[in-house]
Amino acid sequence: MSSLQAPYRGAVQAQGDDITKKGGYTRSWAEDKPVTDEEGLSFLAKIEEECSNSEKAERKQAFSKAKRFVKNASEQGGVSPESQPHSFQDPKRTVNNARVDIEIRSGITFIPKK
Repeated sequence: MSSLQAPYRGAVQAQGDDITKKGGYTRSWAEDKPVTDEEGLSFLAKIEEECSNSEKAERKQAFSKAKRFVKNASEQGGVSPESQPHSFQDPKRTVNNARVDIEIRSGITFIPKK
């Protein structure tokens, strides 16, 4: 099955001008089953680990807000692309476009782990 055919697709990203890696740090998925809250939190933790200390500092509240979004989504049984969140940003950031993104491209996402 190609990633375009997978019914559950999306990505979490850390982006901004302070990140030199092209495209920022990304963890995407293309699955035949919904991504659980636990997997979503793991994806966020992995991209946060890739960030340098200064990149993490620029996104401290952004990562917290993104994690809260995943947990709230799980409490509601998951979210769909229609519930696409805006970029998460830290109001204390010094890099204007430093952010954490969650993209839900298709399918229900961040369902509670059974």
